[in-house]
Amino acid sequence: MAKPVVFVIGASGNIGSATVQALSAKYSDKVEIRAGVRNPDKADKLKAIAGVTVVKAEMGEEVELPKTLKGVDALLIVTPGIEHQAPISIKTAEVAKAAGVKFIAVAGGATGPSVGAPMAEIAETVSNLGVPYTILQLPMFVDNYWGLKGGIVGQSSIFSPVDPTKPFATVVVEDAGKAAAAILADPQKHAGKSYIIISESHTYNDVAAAFSEVLGKEVKYVRVSYEATKKAMTDMGAQEWVIPLLMEAYQLIDSGSPIMNPANTGDFIAITGEQP
Repeated sequence: MAKPVVFVIGASGNIGSATVQALSAKYSDKVEIRAGVRNPDKADKLKAIAGVTVVKAEMGEEVELPKTLKGVDALLIVTPGIEHQAPISIKTAEVAKAAGVKFIAVAGGATGPSVGAPMAEIAETVSNLGVPYTILQLPMFVDNYWGLKGGIVGQSSIFSPVDPTKPFATVVVEDAGKAAAAILADPQKHAGKSYIIISESHTYNDVAAAFSEVLGKEVKYVRVSYEATKKAMTDMGAQEWVIPLLMEAYQLIDSGSPIMNPANTGDFIAITGEQP
């Protein structure tokens, strides 16, 4: 009997790659794993993962993508980090439905007003397609703390406009991949559900303390103004559309908004049976 086909589109990114790795490590005996990328010639790391077939698949494309998705049982759409992520993610889901995909999971940011509006639109549309689905909301990534390296190495400091006493939810990319893989491997169990995958909630004071302990030196948290932060991002070449979203996310943390610090209901443990 043929194994169910699971497909990750957007597999070359951090979440997609982590999902493919988790599928290979734990579920390769149960499912056939396909990793969809825009350019397979640049996907050597994915090709090296045991039991994975890398195929060309471009999100939102309407000519070749329907053919590529024929016969797929479960699809994960990893929302892309682009300005217009909602339309391309929705189009991908619509193409998947037309191709006969039996289950669609979507992984992206939080749902809610403003900063969460794109994911909210995606979730609303996918939930009304008439195809079994799961929504995976992902908070801020712990892995992005690599971006703090310059300040820590050069000045033993972390710079941010956020109140260092305000908590916010985070997720480790590997945890997000494990959760997504578990859902793809048993889609019926998770159909119709929306999850928030949280590894830990902490403050920037906690982050500074953790770096201090690991590095064996004091790492200070330095709170800077929002204007200074915007200028620094612009000087570093951040995309123009990204900056206001990041500023808004920081402000939501400062205000204690549940969009940035939702309650941890244990979804990761419930899905994977593991501790984050």
